Amino acid sequence: MTEHASSAPMNLDETETVRLAVYHGFARTGQAPGLPGLAALTGLAPDRVRQELRTLHDSHDLVLDPQDNDRVVMAHPFASVPLGFSVMGTRTLWWGGCAWDSFAMPHLLRDEPDVLVATRCPACDTPHAWVVGREAPPQGGQVAHFLIPMSRAWDDVVHTCGNQRLFCSTDCVDT
Repeated sequence: MTEHASSAPMNLDETETVRLAVYHGFARTGQAPGLPGLAALTGLAPDRVRQELRTLHDSHDLVLDPQDNDRVVMAHPFASVPLGFSVMGTRTLWWGGCAWDSFAMPHLLRDEPDVLVATRCPACDTPHAWVVGREAPPQGGQVAHFLIPMSRAWDDVVHTCGNQRLFCSTDCVDT
């Protein structure tokens, strides 16, 4: 058994059970289950789920809301808040965490061979949409811009992801 930051014993099986329940919830509904839902899905007591969520947050496996540590904001590539990208499957709408995450979703969603990724250029508001599958990246001349260096991404990962955007061109990036 390993120790984590709070010195409480960490049960990797319970941690993984909670992590998978968060991902399955996102995949099915577009949102992370709340604490009561995670407790029901995992069979763990709410306090234990809360501990495991904190462990997953501390290890950067997911991001908890700083105002409500029972609420999952992100579990890459999924987000529970709009960060500039919508990802639509046949029956579910997800928020993509960033340009990178949005295009990764078909690789994690077994029942969705392709999805529709949509966003707007942050500079000129031009809409962009792509059908994204598993075989190859989508076509397009857009430019990805990553405002925050990856070495500092976890300083404020929600801000970082919200600023990994796609622009029409380098002129739009400069704007």
